[in-house]
Amino acid sequence: MKSSYPIPGDPWPPDMTMTVEDRPTTVNEMLWVREAFALNVTGDAPPPLLDTPAPASRPLTDAERDHWATAWPGLWSQVVDHAGRLHDREAMDRLMHRDTPPDERETLLHRLSGPSWRDEFGDEVFDDPSYRAWDARSFEAVRSAHPRSLEAQPERRAVSELASAWGRGLVKVVVLACEGTHVRTLPPQGLLVTAGDRAEDASYREALTSFRPR
Repeated sequence: MKSSYPIPGDPWPPDMTMTVEDRPTTVNEMLWVREAFALNVTGDAPPPLLDTPAPASRPLTDAERDHWATAWPGLWSQVVDHAGRLHDREAMDRLMHRDTPPDERETLLHRLSGPSWRDEFGDEVFDDPSYRAWDARSFEAVRSAHPRSLEAQPERRAVSELASAWGRGLVKVVVLACEGTHVRTLPPQGLLVTAGDRAEDASYREALTSFRPR
């Protein structure tokens, strides 16, 4: 988002741009796996999802459950760190060239999409009624929550703190569909917050104030 043109008295700096990712696909997939398979993960994990998915239909052996729970925190960190980065225009431009070799295309696609649960455990994990239903509800929840006016957007309501964070280097906000509070700076210039934090003015201002580039 960016101000279309300078408006006298408007606190939004005319040259400030900010990307808000309110439905990060690979991040959401990780959160669904954690809850649908009831993984007991440790480390810097966010709070539960606002919309609890139904249990996955696929049963896990004890060995699989232990392996998944052990793998989840490290992969989670990689996934959210990539989600905090801006779109890689150089990779996209190269991908669009007809003369790009197939092996380079695969590398570029992975560079754009970043790490994911699918890379480690396969696409079939998400061929599950629980995931399909939850993903559809997630899409509708985000769509219906979009403010109808510019001034009602959370970023406009917290524009002073947002502008200060932008001045310190913030370029992207990644929103988790989770309850409670979970704020984390993402390298190099991103911020991770929950949907609840972003919806509440005081919480969002506090989260933006906490941003420090890494």
